[in-house]
Amino acid sequence: SWHVYATLPDMARTRISTTVDEDRLQLARALLGVSDSQLMDQALGALLRELSAVREREALADHPYDVDPDVAWEAPSGPPLPYDGEVPEEVARLAAERRAQYRP
Repeated sequence: SWHVYATLPDMARTRISTTVDEDRLQLARALLGVSDSQLMDQALGALLRELSAVREREALADHPYDVDPDVAWEAPSGPPLPYDGEVPEEVARLAAERRAQYRP
């Protein structure tokens, strides 16, 4: 599968000219507060992520895990988690930092 997370500064750029719904464009401009080129990059990224998700769901429907002998195995039982309480603050902070790295 393929994923598009963000536009990198050194990516090749191309000029487009098109006509779009004026109300949607104005609303997107107001909500995002970015340039039209950034808005288009974000819209294309969202479209590509959605199309990728659709293709992944279709692939899973065609080839479900539970019938694939390489992935349909019973996990061995193991020891319980080392703690039952709250997630340690350092772990929660690290998870939040890593999630932020992958947001477009």
